[in-house]
Amino acid sequence: MVLLRHIIQFLRRCNEAVTLDLPFNNQQDISSPTNRKQPVGRGKAHGKIILMGEHSVVYDYPAIALPFMSAPVSVTVQPSSHKEHALNCVYYTGPLKGAPFHLHNIQHVVQLTLSMIDQETQPLLIDIDSQVPGERGMGSSAAVSVAVVRALCDFYQYPLTSDQLYYLTNQAELIAHEATSGIDTLMASHDQAIIYRKSQAPEFFNCHLDAYLVVADSGITGQTKQAVSFVAHQLKQTPEKVTHYMSTIGDFVTQAYNAIKANDADQLGRLFTYNHYYLAHLNVSSPELDQLVNAAWTAGALGAKMTGGGLGGCVIALSKTKKDALKVSQAFKDQGAQQTWLLNMKKI
Repeated sequence: MVLLRHIIQFLRRCNEAVTLDLPFNNQQDISSPTNRKQPVGRGKAHGKIILMGEHSVVYDYPAIALPFMSAPVSVTVQPSSHKEHALNCVYYTGPLKGAPFHLHNIQHVVQLTLSMIDQETQPLLIDIDSQVPGERGMGSSAAVSVAVVRALCDFYQYPLTSDQLYYLTNQAELIAHEATSGIDTLMASHDQAIIYRKSQAPEFFNCHLDAYLVVADSGITGQTKQAVSFVAHQLKQTPEKVTHYMSTIGDFVTQAYNAIKANDADQLGRLFTYNHYYLAHLNVSSPELDQLVNAAWTAGALGAKMTGGGLGGCVIALSKTKKDALKVSQAFKDQGAQQTWLLNMKKI
């Protein structure tokens, strides 16, 4: 409880005229409400795709991520007819305090947000509609937390700042994954690509790459928390080898950023392949993901790799044209992918 009080005091100070060492310099969050009273609070967010740099980003190496606007999250908050907070989502309907363990991050972010805005007595109904596939490495938990915080602040007409949103969501992410780079939180609340490093201010940019990204859901649940813990264990057991892998992946990310800026899709595709090779050697891929990657290569993709935490989840591939991308998409489906999406990189 002492720690919680310190967190709340910190968050309230974020709303004062102070400068914090956080990515947004205390600017008002773009979704913050107007002065118009609303009977229903609303919050939105979306998923993300890690283009390059999974796992190494946790250890302060760079990563590139894209907003995944095809997977939105919408949350509404309104007064509850019951005597306590209630939650309604695809996984659970009932009292918030009775939510299953894998939703404890939502409990935590609701408690922190209501404490911050000093509104802890009114029972609320929180309704979550998420199109981000859960446990696929697409930032589902962060996207839901961002939308929940925005909806709560909208309901109470609280002028949420970007710093507060970032901090609150990352606290929930620590519950969901034990360790967090912060990149999921950033991507869930922004609509530009980002090159990110934990120790540095994020750089948002537009891709404008003449290529298509094909995203494939393997249909197999990813295991981000386990994968992050497994990499941490390997780092303790063989620090020299794992540090070399991390550093090399970090170099690939820098090269990938330069390739995007140079509109060099061929080079970016090659870097996809290199990145996947090293992730596989970190033992965070899986036979199913490797088979999807091989299917993309066989179908003529410029490159392919797993994306997200791994041990299941999704694969991405790069193609020069939409026609090529559709061919890769079909190859993914033939290999057993549950769902595919096409992203025009020129529009990101």
